[in-house]
Amino acid sequence: MKRLLLSTLALLLVLALVACGGGAKDNETNLPNTTDNTPADTQTPDTGKVDEPAKSDLEINVTVIAGTTGMGFAQIMDENAKGTAPFKYNFDIVSDASLASGAIINGTADMAAVPTNLAAVLYNKTNGGIQVVAVNTLGVLYLLSSGSEIASPEDLAGKTIYCCNQGANPEYISRYLIEAHGFEVGKDVMLDFTYNTPDELATAIATGIVEFAILPEPKVTAVMTQNQNVKIVLSLEDVWSQVSGGTSLVQGCLVARKEFIEAHKAELEAFLSDYAESIDFVNADPASASEIIAANGIIPKAPLAQKAIPNCNIAYLDGAEMQTAMDAFFNVLFAANPASVGGKLPDAGLYYIAQ
Repeated sequence: MKRLLLSTLALLLVLALVACGGGAKDNETNLPNTTDNTPADTQTPDTGKVDEPAKSDLEINVTVIAGTTGMGFAQIMDENAKGTAPFKYNFDIVSDASLASGAIINGTADMAAVPTNLAAVLYNKTNGGIQVVAVNTLGVLYLLSSGSEIASPEDLAGKTIYCCNQGANPEYISRYLIEAHGFEVGKDVMLDFTYNTPDELATAIATGIVEFAILPEPKVTAVMTQNQNVKIVLSLEDVWSQVSGGTSLVQGCLVARKEFIEAHKAELEAFLSDYAESIDFVNADPASASEIIAANGIIPKAPLAQKAIPNCNIAYLDGAEMQTAMDAFFNVLFAANPASVGGKLPDAGLYYIAQ
């Protein structure tokens, strides 16, 4: 009898332990975590981000100007060609900024990689119909020398510097940086526009006709490949950062139609994440990226692209950092020529800032 009683008590003890174990598990599942004093319904705050998943069947039309602003798309283009990209992309590689501008205005492009000042022009022209979603290219302008060494901007005194694209960004940037060092253009330092296209100026310095020239990548790499005596003596990106309080010289960006942004915020956020990764890929693996870049007609030859990538300052900036850098750049351009930014400085509505 005693043995039966002990067995019965043991069985009841086991059942009690099982019941307690089950109850603890149920409590963990069904009751809020009470380790803090935060109500259960506020444990996950609403960040304002779009919850809907990106639609994999969405087609996105992207216009890219051949050159440095298009390099960052390499990985996305490769995935798109292989059918592994999260969306279907239709890339249109164009040779001129006016073609990219037209594609955004008429709606045939959802997004376009363009020079930063063109983003301001488009914003003003469309009455706020576009927004900048990311900066993709920093300073690509360099001062080249076929002879004399230049250790700092102060060494430019008395020099004649050849520049291309008079009445455009290269002139405005060059003037600003020269004047920021206390020089008067036309008196202390001469800017000469005899060769007004990058091709003409590249030929002039490669053949030794001129000593100092300001050129963009990938023309810089092409010239130094042709004439090994030509060297980079100043990076205008570095000089800009020194005189502007540390902001970057932002020369390329990605814009999107506001209509597209508002209709596809989840997809845009997913794309921007992939785009940042693609830019990282280009900078980390120029050899592989250059093959994709050349295959898509962004830069004509892979060896040139591979050599140029380290100097192309391909980058990804968004949010407040993007806005601060672009505002500083627009202020310089507006002071030089209001028409360069569309006649007036753009307001904060130009920038897409994810919430």
